[in-house]
Amino acid sequence: MDYKSGVCNFCGTGCGNYLRISDGKITGVYSSRNHPVSKGRLCVRGWHIHEWLMTDQRISSPMIKVDGSFKNVTYEEAVNFMMEKLSPYMGSSAKAIGFLGAPRWSNENNYLFMKLARSVFKTNNITLDSESGHRGSLNVLSKVTGFPAMTGSLEQIEKTKFIMVIGSDLTRINPIIGSEIHKAQMAGTKVVTLGSRKTQMAKLSNLHLQCRPGTLKLTIALIAKVAIEKGYMDKNSASSMAGFNDFASSLAAINMAEAIGSTGISLDDIDSVAKELCGSESAMAFWSTGISGADEDTVSYIANLFLIAGKVGKENCGLNSITGLANLQGGYDMGVAPDLLTGFQSYSDGAVRSKFEKAWQVQLPAEVGNDVYQLLENKNKDLKVLFVAEHDEGIVKYEKEIANLDFVVYFGSYDNPFVNHADVVFPIAALIEDDGTYTNTERRVQISQKRIQAFNGVLSVRELFSMIAAKSGVKWSYNSSEDVFKEIASLTPSYSGLSYDKLINSTGIQWPCNSEYPNGCKSFLLKSGTALSFAKVSGTFPAVNVSEAFPFLLIPGRGEYFWHQNNIMKKSYIPKREYNATLLVYPKGFIEINSEDAKKLQVREHWTVKISSDKGSMNVSVKISEDVKPGTAYVPYFIKEMITDFLLGHSDKSDMGLDATIPVRIERV
Repeated sequence: MDYKSGVCNFCGTGCGNYLRISDGKITGVYSSRNHPVSKGRLCVRGWHIHEWLMTDQRISSPMIKVDGSFKNVTYEEAVNFMMEKLSPYMGSSAKAIGFLGAPRWSNENNYLFMKLARSVFKTNNITLDSESGHRGSLNVLSKVTGFPAMTGSLEQIEKTKFIMVIGSDLTRINPIIGSEIHKAQMAGTKVVTLGSRKTQMAKLSNLHLQCRPGTLKLTIALIAKVAIEKGYMDKNSASSMAGFNDFASSLAAINMAEAIGSTGISLDDIDSVAKELCGSESAMAFWSTGISGADEDTVSYIANLFLIAGKVGKENCGLNSITGLANLQGGYDMGVAPDLLTGFQSYSDGAVRSKFEKAWQVQLPAEVGNDVYQLLENKNKDLKVLFVAEHDEGIVKYEKEIANLDFVVYFGSYDNPFVNHADVVFPIAALIEDDGTYTNTERRVQISQKRIQAFNGVLSVRELFSMIAAKSGVKWSYNSSEDVFKEIASLTPSYSGLSYDKLINSTGIQWPCNSEYPNGCKSFLLKSGTALSFAKVSGTFPAVNVSEAFPFLLIPGRGEYFWHQNNIMKKSYIPKREYNATLLVYPKGFIEINSEDAKKLQVREHWTVKISSDKGSMNVSVKISEDVKPGTAYVPYFIKEMITDFLLGHSDKSDMGLDATIPVRIERV
């Protein structure tokens, strides 16, 4: 029996652990007491990662689909089959090919995925299978600070004096980060939460601004408006920044009385938060992305608010976008996007593109590509072929569109329903079966080393992609994952000082790591000559109105044990047990409604109600809760049918993030 260090691969927190290895299998997991992120803790998911790693639900052999049925073949046969089928789409037809990357894959695997798309298949239609909101956060942070990532550090939570948590219930989504915030609060840090539902995080905060559904962005704007008009703002720096006047003008146009009425929050509470934020010695903002997170416009308001308060680029301050997937930040760092190369370098920059062409010894397509999701959403007839890397089942949204494609390729370690949509399936080595690095939400690059042999002798992504490249006449000379990482570092300024030697002897290093920061950089600090600028905002706050037909405002969200559509949670025994226990109580899912509304509807706990909107309906059980205000309701999606029968009809709302609100009617069945 042996114990080896590892990195948890569930969410973006990046906790360290020790894996117990016996007879070539992972038989247990223990927390790492000296890890700077987890500090001897793991969450309910992390404590059971060995169950997922050792699941028997693995893809054991390459498969090709012949006459509608899968046939086991060798890797060479599968590659030959794929290349023969794809020959009509190569060259000038490469725009018909799309690549959907995996936010759980290592940096090395995602880099090679991006390289395969661009250098071998000549397409820039590359997208990360992820929460759309995180890219929006990176766009805003890059524009405001020039730093395309979380600007603070998780280690600084205990040192900051003021924390604002926007919408996200970090105690459930990223529990280790949530516990750090609670720890800081007990030591004297002021914690304020904003959101339409009283989450566990909200209950433990000093003040919760419980705004009406659909008005979170407006609430943030009001805090900024008061900070300016009451003179709380940092006048010495904020007013001289580019974009300040435009932002201030947009806030001045807001009718305070009407806005206060819309949000349902008192002016005194708005004033109190504005004053304390601006007057605190240091402050940090936290938000998540995706359907229960912040969209790009909301993030712009958050960033601008903290610029007004003078809390950007200073010690123990940070604009912190929290990722829900293990290597979501790393995926974007590796250029898995139609308009990016590694390190958020613009694909449109000719000098950057030439650097990659020289290193790869190929000519790259000149045009920026398209977002694969948009191609599927628009039912774009130009998209004919799709490569999909290990994914969660959220792609069910596009089942019909994918079924109509000419050819689908799947790379994955674990069996899941999507495999049935593929024409060729390639099994690949999983976490701890190959070396790889992962970049957590705070830019901490950590190495996960190979600890056991690959299941059934399956190939690593490096070996498989090298075989595919060779078949197309391109030689890739990688003998190890370390060779791939060296190439990444040579092409990526923010990673240029990183190496396997450094990472193996550390608990992770936060980028940028280069000649200026040889030991990494814990947080973005404003230096002489560095210019901050205000983000552009829409200045619009769409009203979400109820009607006689649809008198309730429904908030969609995530279930604790339905982690990203449950593709990996179902492979972990204890989380699956807890999920099944929830199903026993709420077999069709549940809707949280206030006790006042329960009386009006004449329903009790666990009774079935029908939820109807202008686009669909579903039957769920009642859960009476004071966490939601009268006239509002909350539904966490943790049953696939809830998504297909109801939420897919409102997929346009997912881009609204925290302000996603659906007018509905609730009826007793």
